[in-house]
Amino acid sequence: MNLRVCCGLLIVCLLFCVAGVSVSEPTEKKKRIPKPPVKAPAGYKWVLNEQYSDEFDGDELDRTKWNNIFPGWKGRPPGLFVAENVSVEKGFLTIKSTPLDPPQEDGKWTIACGAIQSVEQGAFYGYYETRVKASSVATSTTFWLKRRPHKDDEIVKSTELDIMEAVGNAQRFPAFATQMKSNTHVVYRDIPDAEGNPTNLKQGGNTNLPKGKRVNTAFHRYGCWWVDATTMHFYLNGKKVHTIEFPTDIEPTPFDKPMFLNAVCETYSWEHPPIMENLKNDRLNTTRYDYIRAWTLEKIDAGE
Repeated sequence: MNLRVCCGLLIVCLLFCVAGVSVSEPTEKKKRIPKPPVKAPAGYKWVLNEQYSDEFDGDELDRTKWNNIFPGWKGRPPGLFVAENVSVEKGFLTIKSTPLDPPQEDGKWTIACGAIQSVEQGAFYGYYETRVKASSVATSTTFWLKRRPHKDDEIVKSTELDIMEAVGNAQRFPAFATQMKSNTHVVYRDIPDAEGNPTNLKQGGNTNLPKGKRVNTAFHRYGCWWVDATTMHFYLNGKKVHTIEFPTDIEPTPFDKPMFLNAVCETYSWEHPPIMENLKNDRLNTTRYDYIRAWTLEKIDAGE
């Protein structure tokens, strides 16, 4: 090839580059999501459950996966769930707690809170994790699963698996700002306790955050491997920290049905109400969820 031909080809290539033209469009790299910090049992593998997973990388909530309210529950007074307090921005699910203006129902509701719940009630055995930084006001930051009351072997019950419950500006119980607090509940609607109320069995577990850390000063990873109908292992920043073995006093398999997945910021009746000035400050009133991820175990095919 002579010099004139080489120069011609070089000029053509330069023109393509300047014009921003390329022979093949670059493919967008898919975000790599790490596996759970739990080794899959022999013969199984972890598979991401897309319906209950979200990286919150868009600019609005994915309504095919999440409701921006909590169907059937308005909140706990004085905190009313308001859809406008839920948003997706800058790679985070944000839930704010703000003054409710004007208050509603003759002052019953004075604080606007927020919640999301999965569209489907199909979250079942598997590993669930969020990375979240709590707000710095006296409302909660939570990540949990819930099944509504249902008929189950002639027993009407509701089930709840609280992976984490936190209060960034906890006053009455300061450990809610410095611990990973987990809990489980089964309420048997047709079985009265000694006082005539529905029997509420519960079992919890607590672990301190790394020394000097708080739920509202840094992001932390909170996870749970829901193993079976009685066993749940809990993980803090990728390390197993506590286990709950749920009581089987009433039935042998209390947690044996799928549930909804929730992320909620609410007021608690046992905590001092948040300070209104703090609720007006976006640097204090906002909880940020980096992601929600869910994995299920699948059998490995012989050919894999």
